[in-house]
Amino acid sequence: MNPKPTADYPVRKPKFQFSDSVPKHWCGGNASLTHVLNAWTILFPEGEKYFIRTVQKYVPRLKEGQVKRNAIAFVGQEAQHAGEHRKFWRNLKEQGYKFEGFMNFVVWFAFDLLERIFSERMNMAAVAGLEHYTSLVADLGLRSGLLKPAHPEMRRLFEWHAAEELEHKSAAFDVLKEVTESYWIRVTGMCIASGIFFTFTLVAVLIFLWQDGILFRFKTQKELFRLLFTKEKVLPLTIAAAFRYFRFSFHPDQEDNLHLAEEIFSQQEHQYREAI
Repeated sequence: MNPKPTADYPVRKPKFQFSDSVPKHWCGGNASLTHVLNAWTILFPEGEKYFIRTVQKYVPRLKEGQVKRNAIAFVGQEAQHAGEHRKFWRNLKEQGYKFEGFMNFVVWFAFDLLERIFSERMNMAAVAGLEHYTSLVADLGLRSGLLKPAHPEMRRLFEWHAAEELEHKSAAFDVLKEVTESYWIRVTGMCIASGIFFTFTLVAVLIFLWQDGILFRFKTQKELFRLLFTKEKVLPLTIAAAFRYFRFSFHPDQEDNLHLAEEIFSQQEHQYREAI
C-alpha cells in the first residue's frame, strides 16, 4: 500500500516565550521599524483567524490532492502564527501601549461588516491577496536583513513566521484558483486586500508612535522615510509586487524565494539542537 501523500510543508509548534527584557524599540532601537512589526503583531492574530475561517469553508469542497492537503496544512500553520504573536501582546501592554480600542474597530469593520458583506469567493480572493502581501514582506525581511538587529526572541518569532509565509505562499491562491478562474474576482480581492493591509498597518504604526510621544520628531520622520522610500524601499517594492499579482498568468510559485525559508528553518533547527 502506498503511503498517503502529505502536504508540501509541516505544521510546526515552536512555543516562543517573550521575556520582560524585550525593550520597547526592540528592532535595533529603530522605533518606526519596531512599530511596523508591532502593528503586524496586533493585526496578525485576528487576520490569521480570518484566513482560517475562509479557507476552512472550502476544504471539504476541494478535490482530493495537493491543493487540499496544502490548504489543511496552511490552516494549521496560520493557527500557530496567531497564537504565538498574541503572546507578545502581554509585553506590549506592560510597556504601556493601548491598542484594544483599535483592534475592536478592526474586528468590527473588517470581519463583522466586510466579511459578512462579501461573498465566500470574494473573501477567498481577499485572503489570497493578503497572503501575497505577507509573503512579500517576508521576502523583504529575510532578503534585506531587516531583522538582524532585532532582540533575539523577536527575531526568531518573525523569521519563523516569515519563513512559513514563503513556504505556504501559494496555498490560498491555489484554493482560489480551484474555486474560480475569474481574473476579475482575483484582482478585486487584491484591491480589497491592499486597502485593508496598508490602512490598518499605517494606523497601528501611528498609534504606537503617538503613544511613544515621538510621532512628530525629525528622527522618527527620517526613519519612516528611509524605511518606506530610500533604504528598505518598502513602499515601491510593495507596489511592484501588487502589480505582479495583476498579471493574468501570475502564480506565487513564480517568486523565487523558497531558499530564504529553508535557510531559516535550518538555522533555527541548529539553534534548537544546540540548546538541548
